Amino acid sequence: MKPIKYRQVLLTNLLAIFGFSIICGCSALGLKKIERPEVPPDIPFAIVWLRPEKKAVRIDELTERELLGLVLVKKWNEGDRDFVGVSMQDGKVYLHYPDVVYVKWEDTQLPDGTITKYASLIYGPGGGSTISDQVREGILPPGVQVLDLDSSGIDPYVYLLD
Repeated sequence: MKPIKYRQVLLTNLLAIFGFSIICGCSALGLKKIERPEVPPDIPFAIVWLRPEKKAVRIDELTERELLGLVLVKKWNEGDRDFVGVSMQDGKVYLHYPDVVYVKWEDTQLPDGTITKYASLIYGPGGGSTISDQVREGILPPGVQVLDLDSSGIDPYVYLLD
């Protein structure tokens, strides 16, 4: 990790631990603040900054949970209420919908030399064992939306600064 990015992450995490309401993101105009919005009373998810007893975790976990909470609240306030959970992988936030799976596709070479794609990772609540097995076999289950893991997801810093 580059020293400047490390310092920024460390500062962000320390501010979050002590209850300050900012996560820093970068933009062309320099450092911007991402402020914590008011949490709607009807949101069914645990939001980290409302649970001070849960702040005794590793700093990197706190930042991830803070970003997840910020994205959840913003999506909820925008009227998107169909998701049943949220997670983060490789710096992107993935909202979990009952009828959506995220798939990481990889290339493999068959014995005859042809290249084919296979699902190396199937992610999301719609990714139960039956659905996962079908996607791995190249069958797209009816009623399930299969999204590419690499091209989908939300970059939280871009989304929260919009």
